[in-house]
Amino acid sequence: MTVDDELSRALAELSRTLTPQPDPYGRARARYRRSRQRRLGGLVLALVVSVGSTAFAIASPGRTTQPLPADPSESIAPVLAWSDRLLQSPPRGAVAGDSSYVRQLSEQLMAAQRRGEFSRLTVPVSGVKVLFADDVDGHRVALAAFVRNQPDPVTGWPSAAVWLVADEGASAQELASTASIRGVSDALEPYESLAVDGPEDAHVAIAPAGCVFLSSPLPDGDTFRWAPEPTGSYLVRTARTQRPEWWRVDCGEVTRQITPGPGSLASKPITDAQLATAMSRVRGSVEQQRARELVYQWAQSEGYRLTALPSVVWGGRLAGLPTGLADDTSPAAGEPSVEDAQVTVLAAPGVGGDWVGEVSIAPDQPRPDGVLSTGTSFTATADPTDPAGVLAVSIDDDTGGSEGQQFLLVVTPEAATTVRVLHDGQEVARSAVSGSGTAMQVPRPTAGLVVEALDASGGTIASGQVSTQGSRRTTETDTWNEE
Repeated sequence: MTVDDELSRALAELSRTLTPQPDPYGRARARYRRSRQRRLGGLVLALVVSVGSTAFAIASPGRTTQPLPADPSESIAPVLAWSDRLLQSPPRGAVAGDSSYVRQLSEQLMAAQRRGEFSRLTVPVSGVKVLFADDVDGHRVALAAFVRNQPDPVTGWPSAAVWLVADEGASAQELASTASIRGVSDALEPYESLAVDGPEDAHVAIAPAGCVFLSSPLPDGDTFRWAPEPTGSYLVRTARTQRPEWWRVDCGEVTRQITPGPGSLASKPITDAQLATAMSRVRGSVEQQRARELVYQWAQSEGYRLTALPSVVWGGRLAGLPTGLADDTSPAAGEPSVEDAQVTVLAAPGVGGDWVGEVSIAPDQPRPDGVLSTGTSFTATADPTDPAGVLAVSIDDDTGGSEGQQFLLVVTPEAATTVRVLHDGQEVARSAVSGSGTAMQVPRPTAGLVVEALDASGGTIASGQVSTQGSRRTTETDTWNEE
């Protein structure tokens, strides 16, 4: 797959996963986190986010504070409070123990910012606080917070975060140079992290002083084996210490963050043996190179949310799949458009015990918007790779309260010739099966629908319900927006 293919795929994934959240903090994290998770210059991945609106004041030249919004019921208030705790925390890391170095670095950064050397941070700032500095796998890494004179006009956030990476042992002047900038965020979040590329990736994560990092090997289902990190309120992983794992941050008796560690079960391209395993129960027809690429890409995307490499469930060519709404200027504006496409379904066991999956749709003809591949994700309680079972997945928006029809992809046992869909015991849809799969229209919503696979004699050989749309993230926790 070319870089263009991967970019189009990533943009499609981005557009379909940005869903509204019930609170301002949730909406902002969904919007900004996905847009900011990127590698800058091929060197680093800065996990940063910009949210909320508030004001702040400078208490004294030596201390910066971030007062809460006037309305204490706003969900952003606890986030700002925890962000302020991080801002007021002492610098962490071995190099940060050198107070003279930290002071020089702060002064150099302030001077560089005032000279306009930070293209994404040109507004006046009142101070710079170094929060982390250490030598990690041949690099000198630092995190600094820049406190603005006025909140950011777009995000309203009082202070920005800047990650810096230079050669191990770099002077304060070298580390403060523009060549060392690896990530600039509109906001200093309560939890900040960075990945630094080298021969192997190195990783740093930091939380407010007083919080404690714990780690667990990749769990079996939902069974974690947590152990505290010796560094306390920050965590460092080098090429030597990396492993498949999850991280947790406890602040007092409250768990504020649970997240998969960086990396995936596919650290290298899929081997022939791995591909053979992935396709050992496949139904339909899937070209091997496409399967290899999709397994690798999805394993990379999901990381350690998966407890095993993905399996290829089904593949085939389907006609008349939905592409969304037609252009507003077209005669059919507002009407669903359709396309013929090659469809591939993947699934893997996920942390938490459920199965997670992805439907990849590659249209036969280029789309006007330039997207080369789209798809949707799903969650299932039963094993989708079971060749004797039925898998039903909604491949367009399944809005629970809406009416009308929607498309359903159904994967069946090999012996099935027909699929029928029942609601309250009454048949509401029927479709012929070809190559162990079919795409059909069924009534909205899918909740309560029963999908049956029938053989040539009309007997039921398998049945099931429609899988939940989207990938559940119940295991992951982010409660910085709670009191």
